[in-house]
Amino acid sequence: MKNFLKIFFLNFLFASSLLAQDEEFGLASYYSDLFHGKPTASGEPYDKNKYTCAHKTHPFGTMLKVTRLDNNKTVQVRVTDRGPFISGRVVEISKASADAIGLVQDGSARVKVEVAQEAKPVEAITDAPKSVTEKPSNTEEKPKPAEKDAVAVKEEEKSKKPEVKPTAEPAVKPKEAAKDTKAIPVNEKPSAKDAKKTEKTSAKGIDNKAVLVKGSQYETYDLFEIELKKPAKKGYGVQVAVLSTQDALFKKIADLQEDWFEKILVSVQKGAKGETAYKVILGSFETEKEASSYKNSLKKNKKMDGFVVDLSALEASK
Repeated sequence: MKNFLKIFFLNFLFASSLLAQDEEFGLASYYSDLFHGKPTASGEPYDKNKYTCAHKTHPFGTMLKVTRLDNNKTVQVRVTDRGPFISGRVVEISKASADAIGLVQDGSARVKVEVAQEAKPVEAITDAPKSVTEKPSNTEEKPKPAEKDAVAVKEEEKSKKPEVKPTAEPAVKPKEAAKDTKAIPVNEKPSAKDAKKTEKTSAKGIDNKAVLVKGSQYETYDLFEIELKKPAKKGYGVQVAVLSTQDALFKKIADLQEDWFEKILVSVQKGAKGETAYKVILGSFETEKEASSYKNSLKKNKKMDGFVVDLSALEASK
């Protein structure tokens, strides 16, 4: 009886340890609407209305149960992407999933992540198609023709006229060959086809892996990798700063990146006296209500002041 109790107790501890390994605790965030329709790491386009998520290690297709610790709300999401690659964050969920646990208003919250269902393994294809069609077994072979008599063969060869083979034409005509040997001047303008090849080759360049610049690492004079994109002017954002120099702008962006902000917009405007103003905006959000909730969350969690702006009303100058 004692041995049975020992075995039962050890099995219980083993099962508990396995369960504990499937649990993660940390911050959860959600996708910006800017990613809607864009491909994820699995190749599946991100859909803000589906219950999906990004995780660093779980296989694609794994169902995860995400429980918010402060209000105990839960949602099940399917892994389709990799991330979030920010310290402290364990999962990034879709907009619909975030709405289910009240995350849209707060931006981020502490959660517990558990495996609800393992991903189904993809079955490998073992039967390769045959490249050569086998001859059917019931096909009868045609009978071989009877061999001719040796005398008949000789008479037949005498009656045949000698076959004259036509002379093959040269592959390149003399005039065309002369054209091919003509030297092309060095400064001759290349054809449109050759120009495209050169453009493609030069565009590849050197694959340098850029590192995200944080506020504590920012230096005024340095080399930066910048990718300018022009988003659609729709929705709402939260303006958190107005700066007068590019150096101050770069420093502000680095500070926000160090504090885990990802979706940073910059509105460049011309003032009444000709000065340039750089307005830093976080967003975007579909409705003014969502942007207002995010502004309150910034004030509560980050001690950051801001106000809601209509992105469709932004102008290049005023």
